[in-house]
Amino acid sequence: MRSWPLVTQEHHMQTGSLQASCTYRLFQTAGRGFHRAINMFFAWFDTAFRHSACGRTVLGAREIFANWAPQSLGIRLLKLLLVPHGSPVTQGTFLGIVLGLGPFLPTEMQIICFAFFLFLWLWWRWAHTASGDGLHLPFSVMLPLVLLFLFIAGAAVSSVVPRRSLMNLVLWCFYGLVFAVAFDMARRGEEDTIVWPLLTGVTFSSMVGIYQYLSGWQATKSSWLDERFQDEITRVVGTFDNPTFFAEMIGLALPLTLALLIRNKSFRDKGVLLVYSGIQGVALILTWSRGAWLGFFASFGMLAVLFDKRLLLVGLVAAMVAVVAAPPVIVERLLSSFSLEDSSNSYRVFIWRGSLALLKEYLFRGVGLGADSFAQVYPEYMIVQTPAPHAHSTYLQMLIELGLLGFLALMWLLVTCGWQALRALFTHKGKTFERWARVGVLAGVVAAVGGHMLQGFVEHTWYNPQVTVVFWAWVGMAAGISYSMEAKGI
Repeated sequence: MRSWPLVTQEHHMQTGSLQASCTYRLFQTAGRGFHRAINMFFAWFDTAFRHSACGRTVLGAREIFANWAPQSLGIRLLKLLLVPHGSPVTQGTFLGIVLGLGPFLPTEMQIICFAFFLFLWLWWRWAHTASGDGLHLPFSVMLPLVLLFLFIAGAAVSSVVPRRSLMNLVLWCFYGLVFAVAFDMARRGEEDTIVWPLLTGVTFSSMVGIYQYLSGWQATKSSWLDERFQDEITRVVGTFDNPTFFAEMIGLALPLTLALLIRNKSFRDKGVLLVYSGIQGVALILTWSRGAWLGFFASFGMLAVLFDKRLLLVGLVAAMVAVVAAPPVIVERLLSSFSLEDSSNSYRVFIWRGSLALLKEYLFRGVGLGADSFAQVYPEYMIVQTPAPHAHSTYLQMLIELGLLGFLALMWLLVTCGWQALRALFTHKGKTFERWARVGVLAGVVAAVGGHMLQGFVEHTWYNPQVTVVFWAWVGMAAGISYSMEAKGI
């Protein structure tokens, strides 16, 4: 019998001690009660819906569509774009569609789409499975998640602008639910079906960005560029209203596109992913977002170390070609990232100084949830007329919003999920098909999240909800895959 170094007698003793604790039993009892209540509601809803006139109409239409749709050209094209070759349409596909629509929909519409999906998903989970198996998060993830949301709720209630913070509380509930659902689906092996529609959506948004560049689109604001680049660079925004948001979304998608391109054996999928990666890569360059560029370089390096070291050689060759062939303005733009003579860099430094002064006053209580709370208080600490809607750093922004203890709860959750993912990668990495398939997605997700968190040192990468929800979906997927791999011993 194979023995795993991580599963030791001491580990079992610690687990038994944890399960005997009062906190664990409290979580377990609350979870069972919640599960029973949801199960009863959806069992009633299922019966009532099926016997209603509306239910009979919908179910009949579904039967007609199921018999006709597979033969239609449009459906086959949709499956090419939304589903990996040989994979069925699953619940994960619809979650991926909700995420992939993010670049094209207002935040409110995306939340409504997710709420509708969540209702149908819960209905299927609790009323249509013989086991009644519900949503299960491991205690090591549930504890910091619940603790974080207690601090988030407290920050919303005690905010300097409570009404705006309560609206941000709705957004954070959206992020938390997406995290939990993505965890559950990835634990069941549906990660590929979540990822594919999102990559398609980001690719179409990237095509819009490339079209903007080719069509001579001119909407670059002076605040987006240093004066010396004003006449040389046009920053595209795709389907977003800011090039930084656009670049952040591509930064979360492109590492995963490359990981799937390497991993997939289907020539059809490789062809699609090769096109996707090219379009996304060109659009990322045209955003001229230095933070996103550096974040992607970090993601690419992590992907090489965690998944396939041959990528290091590819990256080295690509870097040498880029230095020789790239227009000088690209090199100048990248090197300006490290110069305080650049106006945007010096602007950030002044914002950070003012934000740190603000933080000293609100270190433990925080100003409240959301950027509006920051904007309400920041002018009192602003240095040399540098107004800002946020702290231009995800870490500093979260410290200011949640306070020190809330920020520590956030880091606890992220470190727990990240450590579990890294442990699974280094323990279960292998060349069998199932290992290679799951490790590929896991490495891509970890690389994307790692590059995003690096970019978060110099930019507030969670300012845009469409970007933030994809980040939390990726974190949930990483944790779900890694816990599943450990449980199965893959």
